[in-house]
Amino acid sequence: MVSLKLTTTIAMLAALTVAAPFPGPGPAPAEVSTSTSISTSTATKPFSFSQWVDDILNPNVVALTPEQALEAYYQSINGTSTTTTNNSLSKRAGATCETNNSKRMPVADAVYIVNTMAAGGQTPVHMPPPFCSEYICRSTSGRSAMVGQKDCLRLVEEPSEYWARAGGLIMDACTWGDMSGGKIIMPANQYITVLLSGQGY
Repeated sequence: MVSLKLTTTIAMLAALTVAAPFPGPGPAPAEVSTSTSISTSTATKPFSFSQWVDDILNPNVVALTPEQALEAYYQSINGTSTTTTNNSLSKRAGATCETNNSKRMPVADAVYIVNTMAAGGQTPVHMPPPFCSEYICRSTSGRSAMVGQKDCLRLVEEPSEYWARAGGLIMDACTWGDMSGGKIIMPANQYITVLLSGQGY
């Protein structure tokens, strides 16, 4: 009798299994992306002037010419939706940007000045007392300049390349559109403030 009941139960379960309806077609499951990064081959990155200066100073790297660097900058901003200052480069550079266009300079002038200072390499740049502020390098037009500021009674002397590095950081933070300009405390010497300043265009 027990055997008969067990056989009957198994038969009923089999029938239920066969009779259970198969789910009909429903909405397709949402696709889940397995990629969490953007391909560097398609992502547009802002041009880094500070990296360009590093390339100039590195004897093992063939750096872009000033003309090529300027072209690379414009290509990078043409590929982005915004050219404002609140990007990762401005936060990294730590510069104070000049927002008054009458005191900013064309990007081409800034590139010329930074490249000139980088070309100076280890050549020392002196700022003796009693000078508090001094022109370090001017553009070919004379309307744009790199300026050094310090304590009037202090003698400071740093290699030309240190000024170029500071200029590159200012450009990374403060270049948008066709203009650049701002100031930063020189990373290599906290007693010196470096400015990229123009007379307006």
